[in-house]
Amino acid sequence: MKIHFEKGLQIENAQLICRWSNALGESFQKQWMGPMIPFPLTIQVLQDLEGIFSIIDGQEFVGLIQKIRLEDRNLHIGRFLIAPHRQGKGLGRKTFQYFLQEMFENEDIDTISLNVYEANQRAQNLYQKEGFEIVQMVETPIRKYIMRRSR
Repeated sequence: MKIHFEKGLQIENAQLICRWSNALGESFQKQWMGPMIPFPLTIQVLQDLEGIFSIIDGQEFVGLIQKIRLEDRNLHIGRFLIAPHRQGKGLGRKTFQYFLQEMFENEDIDTISLNVYEANQRAQNLYQKEGFEIVQMVETPIRKYIMRRSR
């Protein structure tokens, strides 16, 4: 694996993201995009998002991750998606590790936080293995956890 990140999302990659997400259905989209984004996912919605990074393995586009906001030396990240055909092979974990390392090295931050929906046990397990702890539970509209990790 030779993973790197590129700022932004090319149109053909946005089309792939929409195809992957829409094929897996509305409940899947809610888990990684949140309940406020209408289904089916459109290219316009993706183009309107700020802080998006394309995930590239070698020359292949394999997903995206988003820096949502920076406040009080905490970087909140989200919208992490790996191509369905590349899941379950360690790419997601390795990508997540590289991204965290890069953010801690290059941003003036002490902590990184993220949201994960209760039903997304696979993602929750990944985040816990990478040192994230649940710091808050939010009940509306779908139960989710806010998780945080320090340097």
